[in-house]
This record gives sequence, C-alpha cells and structure tokens, in this order.
Amino acid sequence: MYLLWLAVLNRRGRPTVVSGAWDFAALVAGLSGFVLFGGGLLLTLLQSNARFLMRGNFEALRNAWGQEHLTWVTLVALYLVVVVGGAALTFAARRRSLAVYNVDPGQFEVTLAEIFDHVGRPAERRGNLWSAGVALCDLDPFPAGRAVTLRWLSDDLRLFQEVERHLRDAAPSLGGGGEGPPARWCMSGAIGSLSIVVFCVVVLVFTYARLG
Repeated sequence: MYLLWLAVLNRRGRPTVVSGAWDFAALVAGLSGFVLFGGGLLLTLLQSNARFLMRGNFEALRNAWGQEHLTWVTLVALYLVVVVGGAALTFAARRRSLAVYNVDPGQFEVTLAEIFDHVGRPAERRGNLWSAGVALCDLDPFPAGRAVTLRWLSDDLRLFQEVERHLRDAAPSLGGGGEGPPARWCMSGAIGSLSIVVFCVVVLVFTYARLG
C-alpha cells in the first residue's frame, strides 16, 4: 500500500509537498507488517519454548507459558518500547522537515531561493546547506527519484511555516510533474509485493488443508 501511495504521488501532474512527519507515518504504516510479524519471529527465536507452537505441541506451549509468562511479557514489552519509542522520536524529529515528490530538484532549489528572498531572508547556499547568518535548512535531493527532502535546522518555526506555505502555493508551478520512472518503479514494486503476498497465502492455505 505504501508503494502504491508513492506511485500515485509520482503520477500526479504536479509536485506534492508532504509533511515529513506524515511521510514517516506512511512509511511506518507500510512497514507495519514487517514490524508485527518480524517482531513475532524475533521474539520466537529469542524464546526457545515458543518453538512448541511451530511444532504444533500446544500442550507443551501452555505449560511453558505457565512457567515463563513473565519472561515472555518482558520480551514483548521491551520490543514494543524500542519500536514505538523509536518511531515516536523519529516522528517528532521529522515535524521540521518536508518531503517533495515528483519534482525537478534543480527547479525546487531555484524556487526555494526565490521564497527566501520574498520573505526577506536571502539565503546563502553551501553545498546542500542553506543559511542566512545562521543555518536555515538542509536539502537532500534525489534526482533519480524526482524527490527532495528539506530538513529545517533553524529555531525560527514561524519562518519554517511561512516557507512551507509558500512552497505549497508554488508547487503547481514547480517542474517535474507527470508520470516518470519513479511512478513505474513504485507501481512495479507494489504489484510485485502483492503477488508475493498472494502466493504466500495460497501456499499457507494449501499446506494447512493438506495437514488437516
């Protein structure tokens, strides 16, 4: 679903500006299957008695749960703290960033310079760092994927909000709109992932039916 969402963004006729926090939230949603099932697999490997489940020995699993339920709960709690805590910290950090999809990075940089001039804060560029007396922002362009990530470094949040508003207003005039290679890559990835999921479900159902 995440790859499909990216494919839709990259097929639009104009660039799309997405808050960095919500862009990360979409990524987490896309990885939720790995987080849940991968976490379950990791905890199973860490807790040897959980292998009774894979062997179908439910009586032994029930006995092991009665004896070691505190260990199991502790492992699950630690995993949730690491995953949820890490996601929350990253979400908070990404609130000062913007992700722009389906855009020509060169045109985006020109437009950003014009916006800084318009708000009365002409910026000087050194590599990907933009500053005006103090560091303002850092750009991470991805030309092959027609995307740019803007990370705000200054403590002036009002200026960030004003720059974001002007970028959203200028999005229709930024170059790079229309379907391109990134849209095809994401759509191919989405179709491929869906095909793998369907295949695994069919194999699982077939195996369960044979064992039953």
